[in-house]
Amino acid sequence: MTLFKLSLSNMKKSLKDYAIYFFTLVLGVAIFYIFNAIETQTAMMRISKDTREIVELMANIISGVSVFIAFVLGFLIIYASRFLMKRRNKEFGLYLLLGMGKWKVSKMLFIETLIIGLVSLGVGLLSGIGISQLTSLLVANMFEADMSSYNFVFSSSAFVKTCFYFAIIYVVVILFNTIAIGRCKLIDLFQRGRKSETVKMKNPWISVFVFLLSVAGLGYAYYYINSNTTDLYMKDIYFCIGLGCVCTFLFFWSISGMLFRLVSSVKRVYYKGLNSFVIRQMSSRVNTNVLSISIICIMLFVTICVLTSALTIRNGLNEGLRRYATVDVNITRQVRSSDYDVAAGKGADEDAYYDPTWDKRDICDIYKEHGIDLPSMFSAYEDVYIYSLPDCTYGDTFSEQAKDAFLGDQPMYGMMDIMENVMTVSDYNRVAKLCGFETVSIKDDEYGIVANYKQMVTYRDMSLQAGMLIQVNGYELKPGMSKCQAGDIQISTQAINIGIIIVPDGVLAGVTPISESLLAIYNTTDTDKIMARNEHINLDDDPDVRLSLNTKEKVKAASIGLGAIASFIGLYIGMIFLISGAAILALKELSESTDNVERYKMLRKLGVDQKMINHALFAQMGLFFLFPLALAVIHSIFGLKFSRQILSLMGTDDMGAAMLMTVVVLVVIYGGYFLITYFSGRKIISEQ
Repeated sequence: MTLFKLSLSNMKKSLKDYAIYFFTLVLGVAIFYIFNAIETQTAMMRISKDTREIVELMANIISGVSVFIAFVLGFLIIYASRFLMKRRNKEFGLYLLLGMGKWKVSKMLFIETLIIGLVSLGVGLLSGIGISQLTSLLVANMFEADMSSYNFVFSSSAFVKTCFYFAIIYVVVILFNTIAIGRCKLIDLFQRGRKSETVKMKNPWISVFVFLLSVAGLGYAYYYINSNTTDLYMKDIYFCIGLGCVCTFLFFWSISGMLFRLVSSVKRVYYKGLNSFVIRQMSSRVNTNVLSISIICIMLFVTICVLTSALTIRNGLNEGLRRYATVDVNITRQVRSSDYDVAAGKGADEDAYYDPTWDKRDICDIYKEHGIDLPSMFSAYEDVYIYSLPDCTYGDTFSEQAKDAFLGDQPMYGMMDIMENVMTVSDYNRVAKLCGFETVSIKDDEYGIVANYKQMVTYRDMSLQAGMLIQVNGYELKPGMSKCQAGDIQISTQAINIGIIIVPDGVLAGVTPISESLLAIYNTTDTDKIMARNEHINLDDDPDVRLSLNTKEKVKAASIGLGAIASFIGLYIGMIFLISGAAILALKELSESTDNVERYKMLRKLGVDQKMINHALFAQMGLFFLFPLALAVIHSIFGLKFSRQILSLMGTDDMGAAMLMTVVVLVVIYGGYFLITYFSGRKIISEQ
């Protein structure tokens, strides 16, 4: 009982001195619960079948990521325990000196860890359960779910998973503490607080050489990863990441050897106020924490890139949904396969297909045969045909300059033999008006190109500006425009149209189309009615007709789901990495503040006022927090440039809003940890 009271007293003392440790534990537990409870929350919402499947996929991904997150949090908690033990070296030494055995000290630590673990787990779970009710609104907003039947939700699976993972973490912490106590010596416990950190002065010339080497290595990695994104293999990306990590370590190693000498050489700065004290302290801290600062820098870099990229994907998909999914329904009917020769009446193989009734019945007629009156469901619709001709391939429509550029960027040699999609100008313009795109205007001897896939538009524009003449069904046509016109004839969330050749109406007379496409807008905006109609007109499983149905609701569900997965995984990983990095820095700084109490006492005895001491402490902590963040931001500039090039292939590259959101998260969490650390450190040095 006495041991329990002693443990309880020590726990209260630890909570007072190391509130950041307890706060981080609670935050970690809460975040872990919140993200693992998402699937249970959505079970109470009215969402479509497609959306439900995406939610289940997201839950499975989050479950897998949670294992990795548990390892990160476990490392953080074990790492933090080391500082708690260091803070109490004299206390443990006194217990041993008074006759308490190491087993009893270990038992006392076990009780303390158990109490702190249970309290932090309890507070974290309560916080997580409460906050998760608010995140339900965010989830519902993302998936556009009906919340009318939503009630308070408790996720038993998330609760069990959180308790299980954190129980394992605390068991490892207890084992770590027991081993540490068992290996300690009495004399070391009393003298560690008095021993100054042994700082080995580095050869300045070696430091300069390593600094230049690290900068050159980082510069090469930045250039290599962004020089030709489309030609990179995974091994190239791994090489750049590995080189970046090594050079980050070398950068901080060299800086630790150069910092003191560089600043001390500028006398006006070095001898101003307490700068000499601050610089010596900073040089010592960086010198003895090179590895941890490097790891934190990389974690911050991952946080910035993952969070920004994830939010960019979501924002881009939402914008794409608004711009490119402008109709409710797109039904495509296959008229013939590309390898079927209508004139010869046969195909290249037995799988070749041809529907001889294409000119006798359209898509609406097929549905009428199945008892479905399509026109009565629509407020507007258009039925058009798409053609492919053997004399109109990519090789026939690309200029030599465009071919060289295309094959140089992405050597897909078979691409030049693929037949283009061709439409008549009247058919396309009817679809363009329905979808809200600009119509095409060409003369009888001209052609135009409609495309919006960014990379392909570049090659198309080269061909148009070169005055590329093309042959279509025996007609020679010249460009009727100098640049591609943006547009598409399908429901999508991205700019993925690589090109449609638009020709005058008479050019395709007598040619059999390859497909028929119907695009329509429902005469209702009621979501339930729209979803019911989508199910009603779905003939995809009918073997007698080759129809393919795509709907705005289906595309929206996939888009929202992908955006939600990217957002939640990005937030999950980003916030845990950010919290872990900030917490490690905070604990290091508080530990240093405790160790430097005597130095601050000496400054007071020398006549330094408290305001100057506080300013010196603020400068030390500010620089210590700034060092890894500054290099992480530089890494992120080039990392996000690479990410933007990849995302641009999806038509999603506007990072402005996502970067602003990332900055807000960084300022709130990282800046918050810094301020808490500063005020806690100021309290430590003031109370002594």
